[in-house]
Amino acid sequence: MATIKAKTAFLRELLALKEVIDIGQIHAAAERNGIKHSNFSKMITDLETKFKTRLLIRSSSGSVPTNTTRQLYADIESISNALDNIITNLTGPEELTGYISIWTEEGFAGSLLFSELTKLYAKHPKIRLDILTNRHMNMSNPDITIMDIRSLNKIPGTKPLFKFKTKVKFYASPDYLQKRGVPRDIEDMLENYDLCMRQKFLELPECNFVLKRAKKLNTTADSASIIYQLVCDGAGIALMPEWCTMKNAKLVEVPNIDFDYEYVLSGISNPLTAKSPKVQAFLEFFYEFCQQYDIPLEMFE
Repeated sequence: MATIKAKTAFLRELLALKEVIDIGQIHAAAERNGIKHSNFSKMITDLETKFKTRLLIRSSSGSVPTNTTRQLYADIESISNALDNIITNLTGPEELTGYISIWTEEGFAGSLLFSELTKLYAKHPKIRLDILTNRHMNMSNPDITIMDIRSLNKIPGTKPLFKFKTKVKFYASPDYLQKRGVPRDIEDMLENYDLCMRQKFLELPECNFVLKRAKKLNTTADSASIIYQLVCDGAGIALMPEWCTMKNAKLVEVPNIDFDYEYVLSGISNPLTAKSPKVQAFLEFFYEFCQQYDIPLEMFE
């Protein structure tokens, strides 16, 4: 019969192996768990010694499981899920601790949702968010990734958490409309008004008519925050999601414009991360946030 010490070491090695499979890189798995890369790698090597077989195929681009490891994965996942359930049942809200990494569209990160984070921190004072917007990073690495639903097929091996919708409409500052007057219709707007557009929206099939027909496309930018600030400052009219304007008296929907586009975002995670108590705490906060602002939300099991 194995000792408690031996069982603990074995469990630690199994969970380390699962983390590498879920993330795809030993270095990233070690970094997420606050463990030295060399120590994390040794856990995998020790496990391979116990099983007397290779468990990962390592390369410069990452690590992938062997056939033996794929057969073990379901059993390890069951153990991990059981541990998560125990932790959830025993841990009070004030005891949850650690960082949650969230990759999100810049415009979403800087607008309504994250102005409400004091409510999350009040309930879970030891949780902190690490907000990521680098579009070149591996989107399967963050605890939660929030992105355009049409991009999800590019991220294999992830679990859907939720999806929600918002309208994208034309907005301007009251000062700009008072100075320039209100457009008679969309043709008048495209012909005679200053437009400040985020490049992402110009590339969408539903919205690229602006690029083709606008006579005063004064500013384009990759950054949603730049466009947002320009329009708030009275520089022109822009396409923006409704959530950007829900608590902002500096922006109003432009009258007489018969156009809106339904923008669908989805949240995803790797299966192990999705079940962790701290991520579940964020999802509970997010659900309550969407209810508060009447944002249509579909949560997945």
